[in-house]
This record gives sequence, structure tokens and C-alpha cells, in this order.
Amino acid sequence: MDLGFLWVLSFYWLISRGPCVLGEKGPVDMASLISSIIQHSSPRLRPVRHWDTTLTVQLDLRLYSILDVNEKEEKVSLHVLCTQRWKDEFLSWDPAEFSGLSHFTLPVSSVWTPDIIVREAVSVGRVEADAFVSVNSTGWVQRIEPLLLVLRCDLAMFRFPFDSQRCNLTFGPNLHTVEDVELVPERSAGAVLNASRQSIRHGEWELLSIRTYSFTETQGSHSYSRITFQVEMGRSSLFYVVNLIVPSGFVMLIDLAGFAIPVESAERIPFKVTLLLGYTVFLVLVNDLLPPFRENTPILGVYFVVCLAFLSLSVGESMILLALGKPDILHHVPPLPRLATLFFPDWMKNKKWAETQTPLDSEFRDKSRLIRDLQRAYRLGEGQGQGQGSEARSTLADAMQALEAELWEVSEELRILTHRGSRRRARLQLMETTDWLCFCVYVAMLAAFLLILMVFWMLGH
Repeated sequence: MDLGFLWVLSFYWLISRGPCVLGEKGPVDMASLISSIIQHSSPRLRPVRHWDTTLTVQLDLRLYSILDVNEKEEKVSLHVLCTQRWKDEFLSWDPAEFSGLSHFTLPVSSVWTPDIIVREAVSVGRVEADAFVSVNSTGWVQRIEPLLLVLRCDLAMFRFPFDSQRCNLTFGPNLHTVEDVELVPERSAGAVLNASRQSIRHGEWELLSIRTYSFTETQGSHSYSRITFQVEMGRSSLFYVVNLIVPSGFVMLIDLAGFAIPVESAERIPFKVTLLLGYTVFLVLVNDLLPPFRENTPILGVYFVVCLAFLSLSVGESMILLALGKPDILHHVPPLPRLATLFFPDWMKNKKWAETQTPLDSEFRDKSRLIRDLQRAYRLGEGQGQGQGSEARSTLADAMQALEAELWEVSEELRILTHRGSRRRARLQLMETTDWLCFCVYVAMLAAFLLILMVFWMLGH
């Protein structure tokens, strides 16, 4: 009974000391086993037995998510999982001699770790404050570290919103030269891409490809081993197509439909001016959705500016046609008849159009009245010089002359109305022909611009 009690106390004492493993002769203290294994390894020295031996570090990367792309500051935020594996020649053991212990974990500060940095990183955030490493019986040490990286990346915004960006993650030791530490990729670029795509499924950006490059970089008199992971990501452009490109295209279609309004209608210019003002307000509202740019203007910005220019040209064309259709405007604006003569010589040779260059209708009317009044005054003075005997004949003659004057005035009014109608028909025909020509040129220029825009968006800069 006493022996059993002592055995229970001994077992409780071993458990209270710390982790243990079960050996051939009973429980074994795990802390003692680990201490005996790592006693020859130092966190301050490279884990090689000969100083001229190059330590090979296998590096692997897995992209978890693309957090943010700041076009203004040209920064990209990524959440990555970096894995480093190397062999510590002082941490290998035979599990049979250590109670079957084949692997264990240690804090990073307990073993040597390579001083690997990301050259493009502006800031590095570590998800785990106290990182650990895994050690197996063959001496391989593995460190898995989640990182929040903010990278400095040259963003090409020319094809926005159908752009794709490439950012480099260059890993390498900061102090150890290539003779001390050599970096090699643990997996192929295709395996890294497949593993990363399983994590990235949603968001504004889509992972397109990952390329791996291993090279040696020379700085001064020393050479350093480097591995670059080139991450290519494409923007999901549906949001910008629906909110920017499609509304702008609808405005241009409505402007084209505005050519169906009769050219002589007074509603055509207010309609197109309203479109122009509405599109200007639209550009002000969507200004926050456009990325800032310094060197190259995005194609989307060029698209908006050209659409605004087309709307302005459409308004200007309607105003010029209105000037061509108003004789008073033509009378006070001499360049317009000269332009009409330059572009439409056949119309200017027409007799009806030549009549439009004569004085205005009011001048015709005033001159005819003046001639009629002079004739009446002359005949009245001639009648007073004759005797009173011919008074009856003068009265009859005056009545006939008054009737003749009234008939002449009616005929003059009819001639003026006919003249005015012929002028209006000539101007209306000129306006319709000019409007059709401008519409054809407008559609051709707009189609050519859209074709060039699509080519640039597909082929890039």
C-alpha cells in the first residue's frame, strides 16, 4: 500500500514538472529532451558545422487576399503567408533515442532564423506577435509567418478600368551574402498560383498569374541571393462599366437621336444644351470614382473629354444652322454667307438664293408706298390747275387711280409673300442638307473614336 502511494506521488511530481513523453522506462520530461537536442544549436550563429558551407533556404509564398490598391499613392496591400524551410545541422536526432520524439515547436528566438526582408515593402505587419518554428528529427526547421504587406508598386492606369497591375515581392537576406545563404523556391510558380487562387475568390481584384524569378543581386563588392514573386492582378471592371461607361454612352445615343428634331424647330438647341449641362454635372459627380493620374491620362478620362467635345460640337452645329435659317442674323453676320458660298456654291448660284441678298421686305414696302404717295400728289396738283368744269371727270379719275393703287399694293404684298416663301424654302433646304452632312460626319467621327478606344482598351498602351 505504501509502495503504491509512493508511485502515485512520483507520477504526480513528473507531471507537475512539465510536458513529458512516455519512454521505455516510464514517463520522460519533454523539456529535458528538447534541451538536450538544442544544446548545440545557437540562435546567433548559422546552423552549419563548417563556416564555408552555404545554407540553402527554401522559400514559399501563398497569397491570401488583395486588401487594397491605392492608386493615388501607388501602394498595394496584400495578405500573404510566407514559409521558410532550412536545415539546422545541430538539431537532428534519432527519435528512438529520445523516447520516439520526432518533432516539436520552439519560439523563433530559440533558434537561428534567416534575416529575410521584402525589398518593396513600405510596411510589414505580422499577424502573430510571438511566432514559432517547427523542428523535425531530420534537422529541417520550418517557419510559417502570415504577413500584412504594404508594397510600393508602379501602377499603370492607362487602361483603367480594364487595367491589370503587376507588383513584385522580392525576398532576400539583408546581411548574409550568397556564399552564406542561398534562397531557392520551394514550389513551382504554377503551384503557388493554384494555392493562392483557392484563397482569393471575391473582391475588386482577380489574381491572374504569379511568376517566380531567382537571381543574384550585386551590391558593392558583395552578392546576395534573391527570389522575386511577380503577382499580376486584374481589376473587376463591371462596376465602372455600369456606373460610368454605360450612362455616358446613353447620353451620346440621346444626342444622336436629337438630330431627328426638325432643323427649323425652336426646341432643338434647348434640348442639346440641356444634354450638355446634364453631362457636365454627371462628370462632376463621378469625379471621385476616377483614379488620380500624373503621367498618363487613363483612356476613360479621354473618353469622357471626347464625349463632352462631341456634345459641344452638336450644340454649335445647331446654332450655326439657326443662323443660316434666319435672314436677320445673316444680314448682321457677314461671315456666314461667305461660308455658305464657300461650301455650297451651287446653292448660291440659284436664283431663289440670290434673291435673299436683296433688301429686306420692309424696305420694299416703304419704297412702294413712297412712290405711290408721290404719284397721288402730282396728279392732285395737276387736277387743281384745270378748270372747275372738269371736276367730275377728276373725281372719277381719282377713284380709278385709287382703285389701281390698291390693286397694285395687293399685288405687291402677294409678291413679297411669294418672295418670302421662296427664300424660306431655299434656306430650309440648305439647312436640311447641311444638317444631314453634319450628322454623317458626326456619326463617322464618333464611330472612329469608339473603335480606337476599344483597340486601346484591348491591346493596352
